[in-house]
Amino acid sequence: MWKKVIITVAVLVVLQHILTVLYIMGFHKRIYQHYPGPCRIIPEIDSGSENIALLSNGLALISSGCNPVHMGFVLDDEILNHQGNIFLFDFNHPEKNAIKLKFTGKDFDYARFSAHGIDVYEDKKTGAVSVFVVNHRRDHEVIEVFQFDHKSLTLHHKKSVIDPIMRSVNDVAAVSSDAFYFTNDGYSTSFLTRNLETFLMLAKGNVVYYDGKKMRKVADKGFGDNGIAVSPDNEFIYVAQPTGMIINVYERNRDATLRLVQVIDLGTAPDNIFVEPGTGDLWLGCNPVLHRLMDNFKNKTLTAPSQVLHVKWEDPTRVTHGYTLSEVFLDTGDFLSTSTIAAYHQSTKGLLIGTVVTKLAYCQVNAF
Repeated sequence: MWKKVIITVAVLVVLQHILTVLYIMGFHKRIYQHYPGPCRIIPEIDSGSENIALLSNGLALISSGCNPVHMGFVLDDEILNHQGNIFLFDFNHPEKNAIKLKFTGKDFDYARFSAHGIDVYEDKKTGAVSVFVVNHRRDHEVIEVFQFDHKSLTLHHKKSVIDPIMRSVNDVAAVSSDAFYFTNDGYSTSFLTRNLETFLMLAKGNVVYYDGKKMRKVADKGFGDNGIAVSPDNEFIYVAQPTGMIINVYERNRDATLRLVQVIDLGTAPDNIFVEPGTGDLWLGCNPVLHRLMDNFKNKTLTAPSQVLHVKWEDPTRVTHGYTLSEVFLDTGDFLSTSTIAAYHQSTKGLLIGTVVTKLAYCQVNAF
């Protein structure tokens, strides 16, 4: 009798897990397309616009050419051969297209550049702009640090940050010209073990803090910790978990450790997080149907839906309290496939929507 009970319970547990995975993959979802206003594709970019960082003058830096092979995906040959680049888009002149930035630095190997997460830090005293970019080099996970020269449209390489704790780096959030947080979205990097890790939903993700000299974990046991961002006052850290369909809100302690204070349930898979400078509101690039994202990785001609959500805090001075969640943009994938980030420029009401491995879109936000 007990043997039958144990077998029945085991079967039910396995069945529940399989149904949970199917739910997360979004097999049950239908897409009802809507835009916040007129939208257009920015023509220069066709190898992804995975993440976007906004400067105070309205210039946006866009990471392109991500090759996520380390995450266990089966990838199209075109994606495997993506060349990493950083593009510039000016919200003040949205009719213009993106410009590819130049690189300088004897220790920077452009041929091995696979750009993923990106963030910027502006020194209010000197005006210097530090740029931090996740680079999936073949030999190491790296965060590259650059100085941005607006006049020459050049990124001057300062250093490459490498450490054994950097297992599968996804995104970076700068808190000074030297210090930053970053996420590891998993532990395993081989195809078999990473897929087992993902299917079994093992909590192997984490958040790491780098003070300019040393690294240490400040949040552990995350389910695929992905996009990361910091609040305008540097008091809170936001972390996206796609498989959990949530945003974790952490309060920063004086020693830079993190304390979880709120969980925002989305019902969809968030990728990257953009924090609106003036309000602290969150703009989220999401993938509502994850199984189609996997298909897009295998074959770039197969599209996947794109989605943008907006989290508006009821009281911007107390972000751990109430909020309103709205859907800003939803597309079947025919116009824009596999959205990852949505960067909003308040004064022009412009919205840039990035993707993992395909295009970049600009929308005028009239209403949502």
